[in-house]
Amino acid sequence: MLNLPQQNRTDIQALRGFAVLIVLLYHAKISFVSAGYLGVDIFFVISGFLITRLIKNGVESGNFRFSDFYFRRAKRLLPAAYVTFLATALLAPFFLTSTEMADFQAQIIGAVTFTANIVLWRQSGYFEGTAELKPLLHVWSLAIEEQYYFLLPAVLVFIPRRFWLRTAMIALFASLILCFVMLQRKPAATFYLLPTRGWELTIGSIGAIVVVGARLHKLLNIVFWPALVGVLVLPFIKLETDHPGVSALLICLATLVLILRKHPILSKGSGMHGLSRIGDISYSLYLVHWPLFAFLNNVWIAETGGEQPTGTRVALIPLSFVLAYLLNRYVEVPLRRTDNRWNIRVLARTVTASIGLILITAGIAHSVSSTKDYGYVRRINHGFGVACEFTE
Repeated sequence: MLNLPQQNRTDIQALRGFAVLIVLLYHAKISFVSAGYLGVDIFFVISGFLITRLIKNGVESGNFRFSDFYFRRAKRLLPAAYVTFLATALLAPFFLTSTEMADFQAQIIGAVTFTANIVLWRQSGYFEGTAELKPLLHVWSLAIEEQYYFLLPAVLVFIPRRFWLRTAMIALFASLILCFVMLQRKPAATFYLLPTRGWELTIGSIGAIVVVGARLHKLLNIVFWPALVGVLVLPFIKLETDHPGVSALLICLATLVLILRKHPILSKGSGMHGLSRIGDISYSLYLVHWPLFAFLNNVWIAETGGEQPTGTRVALIPLSFVLAYLLNRYVEVPLRRTDNRWNIRVLARTVTASIGLILITAGIAHSVSSTKDYGYVRRINHGFGVACEFTE
């Protein structure tokens, strides 16, 4: 997920903090956060807004360069991500079966090439492994954002400015219509792929392109409070079984209203500043939390075949915060602030690190074997308990 420039808006950071917090609580299976996955939709709108504003300012000032833009994205996203991926790869053999390790290798390749959403979509079939057991399941959203970032600069650079808003509106409705049509036919593809999720980022892009005049500002004043209530309430009410659906559309529009309104209530008070501090580490928290829950899911299924006690899951929440703080403090922020500039040497190092990560994962998968027969533990259940099995 996108990191912000140095001049951060407290209200946006608070929104980021709220979004990552409800995702974390949802993954911890806290019962009252029944739709915490909507935090990802909030992130998509924020990311679309921020990245479009960044490119827009560069294009309008005449100093936008593709190489600088992509290098800054890599410098802000890759170090923390690669440290997380490496740590996950080192731990994976102790928790995953041989089949899951094969899937994990594909997920690593997808993660370093920003095609993880496609990899995970292809691993979502009926005979594939359970999603909750995949340690890199969460990077699908990062892949979608990076694919969007890859296309967006070309659109804003090569299309005249007077057509920006019109182009964005066309892209929004095309993606939204495709999403709702495909949701009934191929829900997995709809969930994972950019063409059917791009409308969420495009809503943010429209917010960065549109000019907030007197009439729009008046409208924002009217809809601000309903939008705020929507953002605060929707994650706790599950409106439908398929996602992204109506609830995703509502929370995306509500998030855009909050961003454009810039209401002081979202920038003042200890509560907002607390959420803003969480927003500061939201990228690292996003990276580290899910592998912990995935490994726990693997261990618990292997040991008991049942669901973990609430206390066990809740204990991973503070651990996630500790690891996120360390990752942000000692990896993400220091490397983001370095004075390194794009050149062939830096590119070569990045490619080498990516290939090295893939090779390390492959080597671990082929050299380490589990002593526990997870295949037997997870054998097919024909619907009968042991006492009900008929034997002659």
